[in-house]
Amino acid sequence: MLYTILLNDQLSATEAIVIFLISIIIFFFSLAIHEWAHGFVAVKMGDPTPKLTGRLTLNPIKHLDGMGFICFILFGVGWAKPVQINPLNFKKYRKGIRWTSIAGVLANFILGLIASLIMAILLATVGLTNIYMEYVVLFLQYIMLINSCLLLFNIIPIYPLDGFNFVSSFLKPDSKYITNNARYGYRIMLGILLASAVIDLLFGFDILSWYLSLVYDYIFLPIGLLGA
Repeated sequence: MLYTILLNDQLSATEAIVIFLISIIIFFFSLAIHEWAHGFVAVKMGDPTPKLTGRLTLNPIKHLDGMGFICFILFGVGWAKPVQINPLNFKKYRKGIRWTSIAGVLANFILGLIASLIMAILLATVGLTNIYMEYVVLFLQYIMLINSCLLLFNIIPIYPLDGFNFVSSFLKPDSKYITNNARYGYRIMLGILLASAVIDLLFGFDILSWYLSLVYDYIFLPIGLLGA
């Protein structure tokens, strides 16, 4: 949970504030890339709606969702305003939904992978020779971490997340999975977030952080550490 950075007694006040601000900046940037990817693929699939509504942009302000930002501070996961699309404009309906849905998480994976490779190169060639390099590596690590969070959070197949849209593209519109998710999806997600927070407070085990660290721990970080 992001707010715990500020409460971490192992960090100085300056370090905590720097890491907190780095996390916020990367979060905005990564969300903008995520939403732009949705819009870009939708346009390529034949739907001009993202472009017409001004969402085919990398400007984070255009994609900001207040509640999603608050949840990022409190729970370490957040979201942007969904890019509006009209699937009826797609050249191939199901294929359009499928690729548009998965485009955002693929963009996050690519961002994390690029950061990991850059970190590997820097560690192999320059190393942690000064405080500036330490901050550069820290910045790259948080790009990897936050993008892994966005990736694994958004692939959860619960409405309104990307994973739900991807899975539903293979199903009939009247499927119980689709109708039940449309009705209870927000409640389920809120329940998961609250349960994670309660378990963390009572038992000191952050389920969401453990789940969201999987990509970072097993894909991005080992690539980056090849240069160590």
